[in-house]
Amino acid sequence: MAKKATKEGEGVNKAKVIRDYAEANPTVGPKGIAAALTEQGINATPAYVSTILALARKAKRKGKRGPGRPAAAAAGGDFLSVLIKAKKLAEQLGGVDKAKAALDALAKLHA
Repeated sequence: MAKKATKEGEGVNKAKVIRDYAEANPTVGPKGIAAALTEQGINATPAYVSTILALARKAKRKGKRGPGRPAAAAAGGDFLSVLIKAKKLAEQLGGVDKAKAALDALAKLHA
């Protein structure tokens, strides 16, 4: 069944009224807001008021998120430079086998 068309200005946006009332009266909880709106002729339950306020807080918080962590390539440099550093380490330690043994020993120390 289709909704009945409302005349302009006749319908009330309950969510906007709830947000406006909560902003004007920050100390009033959902029960108080629901009671005040019921007196004004707007049918809103405390559960509905609570849901609308929670969604408003979530939307406000979403925009304040900081940047994420940097990408792996940016954090450790590009792969080619890492390979060059690994080659220099292997040369300093006397070969790839000795470098592997040194890294294994280091891993055991950190474990």
